[in-house]
Amino acid sequence: MTAAEPTETEPAGTLWRHADFVKLWAGQTLAMFGAQITRTVLPLIAVILLDASATDMGILSSLSQLPFLLFLFAGVWADRVRRRHAMVWTDLGRFALLGTIPVLYLAGWLTVEVLWVVIFAIGVLGVMFETAYHAYLPALVGREFVAEGNQKLELSRSTAQFAGPGIAGLAVNAVASALVLVVSAATYVASAVLLMFVRRPDTPPPSPQARPNAFKAIGAGLSWVLRHPVLRTITVATAVFWFFYSALQALYVLYLVRDLDVPAGWVAAIFAAAGPGAMVGSWLSIAVMRRLGLGRTVVWGVGAATSVLLLVPLSGFAGSLWLVIVLLAASQFGYGLFSQIGTVIQTTLRQVLTPDDMQGRVVASLRAMSLAMVPVGALLGGVLADVFGVAPVLWAASIGALTPVLVYATSVIPGIRELPTEEEAAAMAPEVRKA
Repeated sequence: MTAAEPTETEPAGTLWRHADFVKLWAGQTLAMFGAQITRTVLPLIAVILLDASATDMGILSSLSQLPFLLFLFAGVWADRVRRRHAMVWTDLGRFALLGTIPVLYLAGWLTVEVLWVVIFAIGVLGVMFETAYHAYLPALVGREFVAEGNQKLELSRSTAQFAGPGIAGLAVNAVASALVLVVSAATYVASAVLLMFVRRPDTPPPSPQARPNAFKAIGAGLSWVLRHPVLRTITVATAVFWFFYSALQALYVLYLVRDLDVPAGWVAAIFAAAGPGAMVGSWLSIAVMRRLGLGRTVVWGVGAATSVLLLVPLSGFAGSLWLVIVLLAASQFGYGLFSQIGTVIQTTLRQVLTPDDMQGRVVASLRAMSLAMVPVGALLGGVLADVFGVAPVLWAASIGALTPVLVYATSVIPGIRELPTEEEAAAMAPEVRKA
């Protein structure tokens, strides 16, 4: 992997004035805002306007996560297309889909089933966008700037988590919902326009003759991840975590609104509490890694992030609404803070360990395998909550989410002190790479 050519105004050692990165950063920031607003407002519309049941919410959450299973094919696709152009078209597709919801509501055709279809389709395009963007970043900025690029992009994600739910909290009636969705759709258009102005050419995709069979290409990405000691550990730990966390998330809004009687506006505020925590975590990530070492930062970050999730079921024992809100907001803030530190470091580690021609397939393979249990966890959580009640399922999910700490602690990751050099990365890689 070679460094990206600096722009005329780019000073050494920073991305702040790297013109093309700034455009990518701005476009990705807007897309994150749109996704965060959508992720928050659609469940609120289902519960408040469409009177969805626990099973309905489980299906909705499951379908929003089901597109993660397409990551394997998205990875092959991302390694065969011009990645920046792909991001533009997926932005425009999400704009078109999201714009149908207020139209269908005004026509009297909006149902929970329609929300299922829309959220699944938006999820498919989101997977395509995310795969292309993760594969595109290393080629755009170069190996030496990948950590800084991830830090800044995760800071944008944190800001979106903070502001997005606050905007979505306005969606408490039909008119407000329509206005919020228009704002969300507009962010995708703005993102697409900014990406169109990135000047650095995309890496040319391989010619049709040089492309391996799609299934062989998928197999190469899967093999790389499964045989790599670091990537395999990240995949297993993330899969276990998302199984339990998706069950918790599927029931979260239902638990707050119906079990704890939290007003809809406060639900959005509680979600937004993760934003400031994640912003702090993003800024601290590289400094913490340098202080504690890469491996220890990952282990302790995951341990702290999963531990604070226990505050969610514990809030059911609070004696007042204000204490409930404080506990839930503290859980969101703490999770945002600690998980973001781990996200920046693990993403950078994965990118520097992966050859450029496999970036799309490797991120897709890791995401597909690690998130394969997300729709299962979400659906199972909703069904079990209808049988046993919401609170017992939340306790089981919160305790189960602690399991990944053991996976990381017993792996090679705690022994990694710094980001590997190219030579060290080559030494960790599987011996044979095909397709």
